[in-house]
Amino acid sequence: MSGVSCNLGTGFCMEVNSPPCIIVIFGASGDLTKRKLIPALFYLYKSNLLHEKSSIIGCARSQMSDDEFRNKIEGSLKVSDSDEKKPAEFLSKVSYLSGDYYTEDTYVNLKKSIDECSASSSIIPDVVYYLSTPASLYEGIVTQLSENGLLDESNGAKKRVVIEKPFGSDLESAKVLDASLSKLLSEEQTYRIDHYLGKETVQNILMLRFANMIFEPLWNNKYIDNIQITAAESIGVEHRAGFYEQTGLLRDMFQNHMFQMLGLVAMEAPSSFDADSIRDEKVKLLKSIRRCSPDEVDDYFVRGQFDSSDAMNGYRNEENVSKKSVVETFAAAKILIDNWRWKGVPFYLRSGKGLAKRVS
Repeated sequence: MSGVSCNLGTGFCMEVNSPPCIIVIFGASGDLTKRKLIPALFYLYKSNLLHEKSSIIGCARSQMSDDEFRNKIEGSLKVSDSDEKKPAEFLSKVSYLSGDYYTEDTYVNLKKSIDECSASSSIIPDVVYYLSTPASLYEGIVTQLSENGLLDESNGAKKRVVIEKPFGSDLESAKVLDASLSKLLSEEQTYRIDHYLGKETVQNILMLRFANMIFEPLWNNKYIDNIQITAAESIGVEHRAGFYEQTGLLRDMFQNHMFQMLGLVAMEAPSSFDADSIRDEKVKLLKSIRRCSPDEVDDYFVRGQFDSSDAMNGYRNEENVSKKSVVETFAAAKILIDNWRWKGVPFYLRSGKGLAKRVS
């Protein structure tokens, strides 16, 4: 689906034409689909990296027709003068299905839609289910997909489930969710993604570190005093207040985006640049982070919340936010890594909404 292929012999990645694929987006009426997913898929289409027989099915509880959904997402397409008919061609591949995530009829209708999309292709398309929903819905959706035969690969088509963050609400719930999904999906079928890793600057970190012999000898505690990673936004939570009240910035940014960047900056060189080898080195790095006791938390972490200003309302004045909310919209952390490379070098991580300027 991604249109990217990696040659493990050379370590280089190249863009290739992908086979037919049906992309099913659960939570399609939400903000992520409009702002990120649809523009990304349109970019692939414009770059001839989305097969002409591929289809996109949006699925959500909101009642909408196909045309209403297309109208909703059309404004998010980044169109240039040279695109001509491409937006209309792309939108013709998009359809919409409304239904309750816990009702069998939804998945019966989804199977019909997938079969209809497959009928136009001489090759049985792979299917990607993208769960752009709260983590509380993951298990129910995947259970329904499994019970209704939508994860069956016996016809030769691959079935993949893409899971967005946050994954659970704490360590215990994350373990329970992972165990539940493992009963329904093979590890190969499960994609736990972090869309921050798609940013060009983030993707370039490994190249900067390991392909440049000037930097690698200096990338250690002998020459580096501290490392700071910042992801600041000047906007507030906008219409995501309901999500933020459940999640907060630590779970929205730190457990995934910030720690992924920390991993890329601080990990050791992998044996090869395939996914498993990079993951193994990240895990080693994360296991080397010094833990702090509950009594030490205030020495290593700061949490805050943006207040009212001339430019925006304070967080507690946002719609769907409690006037007594203590959910953080800003967090900063001092991380210490106890390994030979980074012993004694503090990593300062900070992220927040409603700050003076946007900077990464």
